Amino acid sequence: MAEARKRWQEEARAHARAASREFREALKAVLPDRFWQHLKAARREALLSVRTVLDGWLEEETPSAGAGRS
Repeated sequence: MAEARKRWQEEARAHARAASREFREALKAVLPDRFWQHLKAARREALLSVRTVLDGWLEEETPSAGAGRS
């Protein structure tokens, strides 16, 4: 029973990956190259935004050198 479950789970994952790949290819066929260029730039900007927030939080949480020393 466990082996059968593992087999169909692996098969389902393979089909999900294939569906994702085909969906991406369909979008590439419909949308112009400029769309993908802008999407990549937007993704990069979003990641940079998150990194900036995380860096800010880390600076607030990390005591500066010499702080708290008497």
